[in-house]
Amino acid sequence: MRRYAVIGFPVEQSRSPELYLPLFRKHGINADFVCRTVLPGDIPDIRLITEDLSGFAVTMPHKRAIIPYLDEIDDTASACGAVNIVERRGDKLIGHNTDGEGLADAILALGVSVSGMTAAMLGRGGAAVSAAYALAKRGASVTLLVRSPSESPAFPEVSPSAVLSHFDIFINASPVGMKGREDFWELTFLDIMRPKLVCDMVYRNDGDTSLISGAKARGIPAVDGHEMLKRQGLRAFGIWTGIRPE
Repeated sequence: MRRYAVIGFPVEQSRSPELYLPLFRKHGINADFVCRTVLPGDIPDIRLITEDLSGFAVTMPHKRAIIPYLDEIDDTASACGAVNIVERRGDKLIGHNTDGEGLADAILALGVSVSGMTAAMLGRGGAAVSAAYALAKRGASVTLLVRSPSESPAFPEVSPSAVLSHFDIFINASPVGMKGREDFWELTFLDIMRPKLVCDMVYRNDGDTSLISGAKARGIPAVDGHEMLKRQGLRAFGIWTGIRPE
C-alpha cells in the first residue's frame, strides 16, 4: 500500500484526507492518506520523517522552510519561493506548488476571466505569492496588502489600511479567519472596494468564513477555501499518480 500525508503544524484541521481517499478508491489505487504533525524544528529531518511516504502535501508553516531540504523544485515553486506538494521520484524529493493554480482553476470554474482585472491580496506568504503569480500569468494586476512592506517585494505592496480604492478581486491569503486566529472585525471595506469577486484561501469545517459570509450577503460572487483545496488537490493527485481527474 502506498502512503501519503499532509504535514504541518497544526495539521489536525486539514480536510485533505477527505479529498484524496475517495480519489484513490475511485481510480483503484491502494493508498492511504493521513495528517502528520511536523514541528518547525523537525524540518531538517524531513527526509527521515517522510521516508515511508510516496508523496506528501505541505501546509503552514513549512512551505518556505522545506525548500533547502528538497532535491529539486519545479519552476512554479521556484518563482514563488514556496512548496505545497512533494513527490518522491526514486530517492529524490521533488517540490511543486499547486496553490496558485488551484485558486485560478476555482475562479475559472465560476466562468470568470481575470485578464485585465486588478486584485488585492491580503498576505505575502507562500500561498499568497503562488496565487499572485498564477493570476498575473493570466493577465491580472496584483497588489499585496501587508502590515510592513518588504525591501524587494515580488509584487507591489501597500498597507491594508490604505486600501480604499476599487479592486476587481479581493483575496484573503493570510491566516485571518482561521479557527482560533484573528478574524476580520468588520467588512465595510467590501462596500468601499466594491469587488466583483471575493476569494478566501482559508476554510473552516464549521461553515463559511466571515469573509465569505460577508461577500454572499452583499451579492458578491465568492470562492471559498474548500473549492481551492479541491482544485489544487486535483493537480497534486496528478503529480503523485499521473492521473488528472475531472
